[in-house]
Amino acid sequence: MKCPYCGNFLENTLFKALEPYHDNSAVVVTNIDYVLEVGNRIKCLIEEKHSNWKVIRGYQLVTLKKVAKSLKVPLYVLFSKNGVELFEFDPKQIVRSNPYVSFENTEPVLSGSISDLGAWLYENFLSHAPLSRVERRKLRR
Repeated sequence: MKCPYCGNFLENTLFKALEPYHDNSAVVVTNIDYVLEVGNRIKCLIEEKHSNWKVIRGYQLVTLKKVAKSLKVPLYVLFSKNGVELFEFDPKQIVRSNPYVSFENTEPVLSGSISDLGAWLYENFLSHAPLSRVERRKLRR
């Protein structure tokens, strides 16, 4: 598959498997870095970028937005080069599939260290987790 904007081929296992079928169609293949599931419910999607530049490829953000919107969960973009910055992207927001979407002028939900990120995730998602089967059995005794 070719990136519809930069023209580079996306080379991974799926790319190699589909190599005989490469053409100029508007096909996007992307991955999701993190799916946070608590209990039996998906709570959020997180895309991580290891860069000082606060940008994400537009076509990737469009696809991630569609997935988050269909699951009715928040979508976060995490930049983790020097510390961490976490940005929430509203899945209902209109986004163009331009080459890049910038978060430079966006206020982060969280800016700090990895332990700050862990505390934020715990407070917002993990603390609401139901007890495991083992823990429920302990309570019955």
